[in-house]
Amino acid sequence: MGDLGDMIDGEFQLREAQEQRRLEEHEYQSIRLELVIGYRQTLADLQTGNRRAEKKPQLRSAIGEMLHMTKGVAPGKVGGQETEEEKISILIDQLNKDILVSTKHLSSSMDLLIDF
Repeated sequence: MGDLGDMIDGEFQLREAQEQRRLEEHEYQSIRLELVIGYRQTLADLQTGNRRAEKKPQLRSAIGEMLHMTKGVAPGKVGGQETEEEKISILIDQLNKDILVSTKHLSSSMDLLIDF
């Protein structure tokens, strides 16, 4: 009879450990999702800040204008700025996809917790 009681206790402890693991995983996923959303917002703010900086009139000398014309770069455009803008846009798109996947995963883990 003692063996049966030990088996039941062991099974109960195993279920408690599994439930605790699910709860911790759910908490981790929700914290991770909050951080990713905050990071995406920071990148979006940075991107709008770069756009505002591009719109500011830039003073250039006549020699600088001539150099840009000979290099084939249009006046008023900064070469590195476009690549940063593209990188930020790509990163924001990746974060949006990651947020969507995390949200689906989080909602499915909530369904498991409710069903359990």
